[in-house]
Amino acid sequence: MKNKVIAIDAGHGGYEAGAIGCLGDKEKDITLAIAKFLETELSKRGADVVMTRSDDSYVGLQERVDITNYNAAQVFVSIHGNALPDGMDPNEHSGTSIYYYYNQAKPLADTVLKKMVSELDLNDDKVRQASFAVVRNTNALSILIETAYLINPEDNSKLMSEDFQKQCAKAIADGLEEYFKGLNYTTNQ
Repeated sequence: MKNKVIAIDAGHGGYEAGAIGCLGDKEKDITLAIAKFLETELSKRGADVVMTRSDDSYVGLQERVDITNYNAAQVFVSIHGNALPDGMDPNEHSGTSIYYYYNQAKPLADTVLKKMVSELDLNDDKVRQASFAVVRNTNALSILIETAYLINPEDNSKLMSEDFQKQCAKAIADGLEEYFKGLNYTTNQ
């Protein structure tokens, strides 16, 4: 991970709470906790980490993109907690999903999701392509991780646990490291 510049984006923040969990917990707090654990994990592995926010402040979508591009990040990881539209049964949806926009980011999304599902014992809620501003407008290889469903009682209890948040950060870091090792292997052949 040495010499890798990785931007970590804790979704939402400030007046933008994001989804609200079963017990009133806010997505913005959970994403920040996981992002900080991920920052520590990646720094220990030698990566240069750029945070789009390090506290409970509002950062606009374009500002998140600008921070990432200004710092010439090679990878951008946006951390979120999933929710569902009103009327959908939260008990029928659980697990981790990862979104990407550009096809170049799909192998990264696949690798990180595989690690998260296996290490965290979460359902595989699939890798999907979507036109989210933060993954579409950054120059970095960009993914948006829906760590688990805030509105699913079982997922929510996991997301509220500091141990789970740390494990989540480790699984993401393991996925990033595996992805980079695969790149180095292919380049050195």
